[in-house]
Amino acid sequence: MKEMIDYHCHLLPALDDGATDLDESLNMARILHQFGFSTVYCTPHLISGCYENDPPRVGRATQILQCLLNEAGIPLKLMPGCEHYLDESLPGRLSGAFTIGAEKRILVEVPFRSGPELLRPMVDAFTRLGLRPLIAHPERCRAFEPAVAEHGLRGALSVMLGRQPAVDFEEWEVAAMLQCGCLFQGNLGSFAGFYGSEIRERALLFLRHGVYACIGSDAHSSANLQRMLDAGFAAVASEVGTDAAWGLFRAVL
Repeated sequence: MKEMIDYHCHLLPALDDGATDLDESLNMARILHQFGFSTVYCTPHLISGCYENDPPRVGRATQILQCLLNEAGIPLKLMPGCEHYLDESLPGRLSGAFTIGAEKRILVEVPFRSGPELLRPMVDAFTRLGLRPLIAHPERCRAFEPAVAEHGLRGALSVMLGRQPAVDFEEWEVAAMLQCGCLFQGNLGSFAGFYGSEIRERALLFLRHGVYACIGSDAHSSANLQRMLDAGFAAVASEVGTDAAWGLFRAVL
């Protein structure tokens, strides 16, 4: 049986808005292990001028936390990574960046309120460097909202309720980015409704259309983490079946 892998987790202590200290990291690690994860990518934010988590810093923190998990008897394998914020400075920071999997995937966060205009040029930059974007939680990003404006409120409501799409899937920005070679990672918290009903319905809509290559925790703290993991998995399994749901946690990228 393939191992369960969490490709997106803010487990490292005091590096960003994730775990605040070592005790919190250990509590989160225990919950993630009990849920079934055996490998966790530690992916603190890398945001210029805010969270300057360069590879050496993240690598050291991951090694230290791995030793402490081993001492505490928590059988999680940690891998270093970063959640790279998509802005104009990112291409200059990709040399030596942590990648995910054997095919040089790079975890990218698209600004929540920005449109798609920055994304396509960045994809070209990634491609030139032999990298393939794994875009975090597209269901939370305005750039990937299904294009329903011309269909009015009724069309928008139909899409968010998972009914007949107001426009063809191929017309959505997320479909265009799939064609460009991007991969997408969904958040368990989105399926659990932790970000609101609209994002939950969009996540389910993307799930129905096969958008996600994997689903991750995007865990930031231990508070409500077990409830979020359980509720999120239940929602995914209810939509696609238990076997397919487990497959999204065992994907090898």
